[in-house]
Amino acid sequence: MASRASSARSSRSSKPRPAHHANNSATLFRNPWPSAEKPTWSELLTISNPLSWYNNHDLHKDERAREIKVVQPDWGISSPKNRGLKQENCIVGTWLGHAGVMVELPLEGVRNASMSRASTGSWPSLPTQRKPSLWVLFDPIFSMRAGPTQYTGPSRMKPSPVQAADLPACDAVVISHNHYDHLDLVSIKAILLRFPKCKFFVPLGNKTWLTATGVPSEQINEMDWWSDLEFSPRDFGFEVEENDMDSTVLKFTCVPAQHNSGRGTLDQGSTLWSGWVIEQFLHPKIEESDKLVVRRTRKGGIYHAGDTGYRRTAKSEEVCPIFEEIGKKLGPFDLSFIPIWRGGTLSFISYIGLRLSHQEIPSAFHASPADAIDIHKVVKSKNTVGVHFGTFIGSVNESYEATIEFDEAREKQGVAKLEDSSQAEHGRAGLIDIGESIAIEIETR
Repeated sequence: MASRASSARSSRSSKPRPAHHANNSATLFRNPWPSAEKPTWSELLTISNPLSWYNNHDLHKDERAREIKVVQPDWGISSPKNRGLKQENCIVGTWLGHAGVMVELPLEGVRNASMSRASTGSWPSLPTQRKPSLWVLFDPIFSMRAGPTQYTGPSRMKPSPVQAADLPACDAVVISHNHYDHLDLVSIKAILLRFPKCKFFVPLGNKTWLTATGVPSEQINEMDWWSDLEFSPRDFGFEVEENDMDSTVLKFTCVPAQHNSGRGTLDQGSTLWSGWVIEQFLHPKIEESDKLVVRRTRKGGIYHAGDTGYRRTAKSEEVCPIFEEIGKKLGPFDLSFIPIWRGGTLSFISYIGLRLSHQEIPSAFHASPADAIDIHKVVKSKNTVGVHFGTFIGSVNESYEATIEFDEAREKQGVAKLEDSSQAEHGRAGLIDIGESIAIEIETR
């Protein structure tokens, strides 16, 4: 099945310029919502001194404080058993630290992967009888620093649980934007060396960087907000069952986020930022009298928000409307990954013992823990894992602060714990360790 794009650069000249394009050549981008603008004067007047000493807060004594450990990944071998689920019916998500996530989506209508598949080679840590799956890697960074060199940029407090050579498979690499903590040169090169045929999915403007890094042009899918691409499992090297030639479709959708981009002072906003949705659809053929009716059934929906904000300040009533639109168009999602903390640029503040309260600073580009719960609800996520915290930080207090506020917001808004097995009207949300996997049973709809 040939891939298709719902919007292409060649057709832009005949269409009105999208609101998030800041010029006519699609080389400069902006956030088109009031929620991303600078704080109003009335909002600024409500802001107090954002700095205090962490030792005045005793965060480690809070019952909601959770220590984030680094564990050896088992890629979902134990999680389904612990939750009383069958692995072949589950999406498995493994947090690799910061925004890095590996997701395994079991496929329908395919046999074992052919030798041309991107993830050729042995899977030493996985059982041989495991069901064929699509393995998708989001925003990978295995380096110790997030910067232009291995000696510059924020450094990890928590090490990566794996390196690219340790990954059992990788069919697709999905990048949300080009900040160093989401698009890491050393990591991309290592992934390409281990999985030379994997496909890459990036927002507009990032293809040139990838080709310069060595990724073949034909393996790169560069996309705008709300554009989507559909593939057959055969496009990823799987052998499709004869009677299921056109029955399984894998759909990648680039969705908006409220953030920015840039790897230096001169390229700010010159490439696009985004979140991503990945879905598997089945096309059962149903005969009705003398015509053929095809009904599309979804079996698996995944949402990765990338890096995003939600409102100008914690006290702003203006929120980004795009998440409700994502939920209406593409939700609900079986499993989501939503950022709950700022990047590592300001980690030096907590390193010296100071606490920088996100309640008292502009926060248009980074969601707070409470914002993440709001996003979870409006995108209609069934299960959400908080990410983008606890890795590139200056002290463990930053991690404690995020875990406490995330759990407080979850409880306040009536969201169940991630490990709960009972029915949850507003879904489930929670945290896992770095390297830990969670299995979520797929809802067919």
